[in-house]
Amino acid sequence: MTGEKRVVPPEILQQIRDRIDLIDLISTYVSLSKAGQNYKGLCPFHSEKTPSFSVNPVRQMFYCFGCSVGGDAFTFLMKQEGMDFMEAVGELSQRTGVALPERRESAAKTTSGLSRQRYYHLYQLAASWYHRNLQETPEGQLARDYLDQRGINRESWSTFQLGYVPDGWNGLSKWLEQQSVKPEELIQAGLVVRKEKEDGSRASIYDRFRARVMFPIADPRGQVLGFGGRIMQDGASPKYLNSPETDLFFKGRSLYGLDKARQSATSAGRFYLVEGYFDVIALHQYGIANAVAPLGTALTSDHVNILRRLAPSVMLVFDGDAAGVGAALRTLDLFMNSGIDVRVLRLPAGEDPDTFIRKNGVPAFRELEGCAATLLDFAIMSVLDKAQKDSIQDRVKRADEILAILQKTKNPIEKDEYLKVVSERLGIRQDLLRKRLPTLRRQVDSSPSNQVKEKPVANLSIPHGKPEERDLIVLLLQGRLEPDQIRQLDEEAFTVPLYRHILAKALEHLDQEGQVNLETFRGEFSEDSAYESVISQLSVWDLLYIEDVFTHVVGCFRVLRNKQIQRLMDELIGQLKVAERDGRREMVDALNVEIRLLQGKKALLTVSS
Repeated sequence: MTGEKRVVPPEILQQIRDRIDLIDLISTYVSLSKAGQNYKGLCPFHSEKTPSFSVNPVRQMFYCFGCSVGGDAFTFLMKQEGMDFMEAVGELSQRTGVALPERRESAAKTTSGLSRQRYYHLYQLAASWYHRNLQETPEGQLARDYLDQRGINRESWSTFQLGYVPDGWNGLSKWLEQQSVKPEELIQAGLVVRKEKEDGSRASIYDRFRARVMFPIADPRGQVLGFGGRIMQDGASPKYLNSPETDLFFKGRSLYGLDKARQSATSAGRFYLVEGYFDVIALHQYGIANAVAPLGTALTSDHVNILRRLAPSVMLVFDGDAAGVGAALRTLDLFMNSGIDVRVLRLPAGEDPDTFIRKNGVPAFRELEGCAATLLDFAIMSVLDKAQKDSIQDRVKRADEILAILQKTKNPIEKDEYLKVVSERLGIRQDLLRKRLPTLRRQVDSSPSNQVKEKPVANLSIPHGKPEERDLIVLLLQGRLEPDQIRQLDEEAFTVPLYRHILAKALEHLDQEGQVNLETFRGEFSEDSAYESVISQLSVWDLLYIEDVFTHVVGCFRVLRNKQIQRLMDELIGQLKVAERDGRREMVDALNVEIRLLQGKKALLTVSS
């Protein structure tokens, strides 16, 4: 979450929540059906056959019992569309008609001074001009011939809004100035370059892109953020040129084709990650509509987070040469233990996804996909394939390389199985490899790059058992407890740390009537994905077995009190045994009195039940 989130007052966010119909919003992505007090459907965030995705229309919360993702309307849009918080707020404010405060306009300014809306407008104007050049102008014939030669059909031209910029210094800037765009805005947006003159006279500007086929780069909603431009003559440099980064456009956070691929990827549960613009377009053209690519840069953790939010699986489709293998191996650290199922489709040497699918078609591509190895398997086998069995030094080196890879997985079974394979392939005993593994771990842990580590997010889950504690927390989060019942909630009576923490925080948000202000309470956990998920789960928990809430609550309090008394008695009995052993008569008498008092309280609870 960015700092922008706190710019919007809580009351405005609550107005948006009150006006949005979460069922209508989610129904545009998921088929929902009524199930008790909730609606259920197949989760849009992971692949499943049995519905585990639940939406509560009263509390305006959703939760998936399969993948533990949950939250409110803002959370849903952020995860489904790959938006940040402020983008989700903006989208829902438009849907609901709730006006955002004026100060948002200043917050929505880019550091260049352009508002987000103006920035998007300028880039869409430029995309339209480039596209029209490709389709309509005589100069565009060169680009049309080039795309035909690359096998890109006319439908793809429109789908991806491909364009062309002729060879010239100011074609785009002149046209945009005719559309009432100021030169300073062009500079701020990065569409032109300012050239300072040595004599100190007024600087001139010229178009950033010239004589290139243009690829608009869009955010997940289809808003154009930047461009990639490719030359059409081999040997010229640079082959690809991207728009400069701004505070709206980051190459390390953008994936080409994501706006086109996200729905297909969510439905199929998988992304195809390729290397270039033409690879993405070719796969889409042949019906593989969940392909995306980074923008000529190495994959980043931001890329992985975007992919993970939208699909549980990624198929890496890289060139079959050494560079392609290296590119796949470089993703290992990012994907390892990310929760994403990653496989590697290795193409024949000399092929890339674009050329392979055009030559061989979809069936051949699917056949290779069926043979795809897991990323860990691919990495280890790549090292083993380079091993020279007649060289002791080389085998030792390869063993260390593989052990370093195995350090990255947290799965002990996976680690053990690979040690067997490595032992057989390299001719090194398993026990020696196992002895070597902790040594490498100490080396890795003591390296400077590992001295500072992020604190891992707690793996929170609803524990089995303790139904009385769980039910009281569920009823509290669902707003079904009366003020006098809330006053009876005793944090010390709860034994589950998760429930104790939630209760303690909830009691900090009591209003004047003694009710918990659930919106401010949930807002406190909105930036903690682990707690947000578990609170969402409890908020939509079905308590269908409860016929009378009041009677059930009384029973839960009785069980809690009974268990609390028993715990105190057990503790005192333990102290009594020690006192008797040590011969401390006064202590023994005092402890017996306390134990009898607790026994009396417990008896009263039994009689009243």
